[in-house]
Amino acid sequence: MDLSEVEKAVDEGRGYAAISVKTLRNAVGAARAKKNVVAEISAGLRAAGLGHAPFEIPKRQDRVVLVYRLGTGQGAALMAMVEAAHGDGEQANGAAWLLSTMLPSLDDR
Repeated sequence: MDLSEVEKAVDEGRGYAAISVKTLRNAVGAARAKKNVVAEISAGLRAAGLGHAPFEIPKRQDRVVLVYRLGTGQGAALMAMVEAAHGDGEQANGAAWLLSTMLPSLDDR
C-alpha cells in the first residue's frame, strides 16, 4: 500500500479509516517508523488533504492511527477536535480505535 492507496481507503471508508502505523510506514517505503519517517508520513497525508489522530503519529508499528479527510463529511468537526490530542500512549491508541467505531453511527444520522 502506498499513500495514494491510504487516501483511497479513507475515501471508501466514508472519509476516515483506522490504519496501523506499520501500514503507513510501509506506504512510504520505510523499514522502521523513526522520527523522520513519521514526519514524512504526516506530511504526505497532509499533502493529500488528510489529517490523523493522534496528531503525533506513534513510532510503534502496532498502534492504530485514524486517518480522515480534512474539511469534509459529517465527522469533520469531531475530527478537527481530535487533532488536539497528542501522544503515543495506550489512551491515544484507544481513542483512535474508539472514534473509528463511533463514526459510522454519526454518519447514519
